[in-house]
Amino acid sequence: MKYSLIGLFFASRDAARARVYAATFEGCGSFGSYAAAAADPRVEALYICTPHHVHGEQVALAAQVGKHILVEKPIARTLAEARAMLAVAQAAGVTLMVAENYRFMAAARQCKALVEAGAVGTLRMVQLQEEAPFRPAGWRNSRALNGGGVFIDGGIHKVDLLLYLAGMPVRLYAVPLPPGLPGLEAEDGMVVTTRSAQGVVGLMTHAWTNARHPPAPWVAVSGIRGRIAFEVGAPRLTLDDGRAERVWQFAEDGAGLVPMVREFCASIREGRAPEVSGAVGLAALAVVLHVYESMEQGVAVRLPPSAPDYPSRLGSIGSA
Repeated sequence: MKYSLIGLFFASRDAARARVYAATFEGCGSFGSYAAAAADPRVEALYICTPHHVHGEQVALAAQVGKHILVEKPIARTLAEARAMLAVAQAAGVTLMVAENYRFMAAARQCKALVEAGAVGTLRMVQLQEEAPFRPAGWRNSRALNGGGVFIDGGIHKVDLLLYLAGMPVRLYAVPLPPGLPGLEAEDGMVVTTRSAQGVVGLMTHAWTNARHPPAPWVAVSGIRGRIAFEVGAPRLTLDDGRAERVWQFAEDGAGLVPMVREFCASIREGRAPEVSGAVGLAALAVVLHVYESMEQGVAVRLPPSAPDYPSRLGSIGSA
């Protein structure tokens, strides 16, 4: 079957809201229920942007009628939920991709290319830092519905980018920040250190804050020969190799959303697994859950050998 994926529809439990979105974003039409959208023959794929606790049932809804699926991160709240989603998509023969946009940002792609080209030599450290002016409400402030707090909600972006740049860690240690926002059910700040099998150290900090104008989130990748740095979402990257500083400016979508959707469409047309497959989303979720394990136990956690459904390699390490 040839897939076009050029028309855009909107679905909501609130039909009026769906119509407003369709009009605002020049959609082809709207639906007053997810079931109606999934059943419509004009719809070839579903982008699921719903609370974490309903991802599983909505992936199943899409798969049962043969629709390809782009599901927001995290793929699920638990590994059991995620594995069930992978199984139902595989049984239906449909594509399942996790909407992880950070790795599709132009700066992140250039960073990956420079690392693989050995621009900074053997990697030593990957740092990913963010404070977000955000106060969760509704399902996002429910530990049960969200699956946790800030780290599963936003910190998983940092995890996926770490896996993209440096591969799966073998050991990690997590410390929650003292609570900063009142009335939350789960953590609103986390600091995580990781170590890969090759010795690359990861440092991830993600927090929600009351500050109105915190520093922009940033990423830095350090090797034995130099350092790459960029702000998340900004169209600029710098490379300092100890002799000179080079700067790249990008014109592409800074958020990475357009190239992410293009990859989803291309994977369907080409009959291949998407870059952020369900298994890649599962691996990122596994790291997040080990972060919570470390936080709760107050000890460093050694990650088990990759399960059969994890990708065998999620990133490349620069050579000396």
